[in-house]
Amino acid sequence: MMEFLAQNHAAMTHLPVASAILGAVAALAALAVSRKEVTWAWAMLSIIAFLTVLPTLATGIAAAKGRFNEDGKPYIQGAILVTDLPANERIFRHQLLGVSGAVVAAILALLGASRLRGGTPNRYLIALLAVVLAVLWGVGGHLGGEDLWGADTFPGFH
Repeated sequence: MMEFLAQNHAAMTHLPVASAILGAVAALAALAVSRKEVTWAWAMLSIIAFLTVLPTLATGIAAAKGRFNEDGKPYIQGAILVTDLPANERIFRHQLLGVSGAVVAAILALLGASRLRGGTPNRYLIALLAVVLAVLWGVGGHLGGEDLWGADTFPGFH
């Protein structure tokens, strides 16, 4: 089961990242346009980003638990994040950005649910959090993708 989850981490990352980016665009547009459709869009995209990151986190944890160092020891021993060692620097940053983004996504999802229920969260706070989320996951996703598909690891480039 863990192998199946680990193998599907890359596929699971796309929907939360895309939802976060589109949610940030909608949140920024809501600063200039006062239409309920625009605020509905960022609210729904924020909720979708959070809900779709849950399987991404599960598959990412499974993928990280399957990584081994040069000595054949697991990168993770009873923890969720890899040990913060120089050899783990890139994957540690990838994980830290992903988990930090999940926390921001949870806050945005709660604010989005509040908006859908008739609340009026601060538009500037929403825009700031949405942009922060898109940057966290965009940079984190780039680091993870480069680690998996980069010239050093992807056999197609050799």
